[in-house]
Amino acid sequence: MSATQAKNASEQPADLKIILLGDSAVGKSKLAERFLLDEFHPQQLSTYALTLYRHVCTYPFPSDRRSGASTEKPRKLRVDFWDTAGQERFQSMHAGYYHGAHACILVFDVGRKITYKNLDTWYDELVSHVGLKLPVIVVANKIDVDPSRAKRAFGFVERRRAERAEASGTAPQNNDPEEPQDPSQSDHLPLFFASASDGTNVVSIFREAINRAVKFKEQGEGTFVDEVLAFIREEEGKEGGLFAREDEGITPSITAH
Repeated sequence: MSATQAKNASEQPADLKIILLGDSAVGKSKLAERFLLDEFHPQQLSTYALTLYRHVCTYPFPSDRRSGASTEKPRKLRVDFWDTAGQERFQSMHAGYYHGAHACILVFDVGRKITYKNLDTWYDELVSHVGLKLPVIVVANKIDVDPSRAKRAFGFVERRRAERAEASGTAPQNNDPEEPQDPSQSDHLPLFFASASDGTNVVSIFREAINRAVKFKEQGEGTFVDEVLAFIREEEGKEGGLFAREDEGITPSITAH
């Protein structure tokens, strides 16, 4: 993509917003840059202390069309990847970072145990803003340093998968001990072992995030915040509702500034 094309694309609203979460120095930016290579033109958004990467792709992906996995008519997708740009060192993100997201890539460093332990903190904050329906892809980064770690079990992933399965009313996937399931294919919380250094699974991670984000958007899955706001608006409009205005003859309204 030329600089002019990138500029024109960046001036148009994104079709998808995918956020990256995780501790500082786990490799979130490196993963995004490795995926986008020379095509990305990052923008610094000081309002939220973040870096935004705009990516324009043809969707469904050519490989999916060739394999017959998708028969949809190809279209252009503008995808914004939001990166924390250091704000994660405060162990909390601005609420606007989560608003309108269609998927999340949650990253930890397999060589730093504390970054794995902190996944619970990041995940809980994410859920407090968007609920349990938003697609989340977990990435164990820097696997090239010690490939043997890919054989380990990760309790965080199994525990959170069970929560999501229960919330969605579906049974968690059972693994046949003789035929171990690919952890990246989980319906509820796929796990990828990756390396931004050598490129292992980088393309697969971001394409999986885009696929799940598209499905999430097309199914009209509302976030937790959206559901709460819709409930408040509904109650405000009811006579005697929980949030009905007591002023006689005044209908509550929302004013845009």
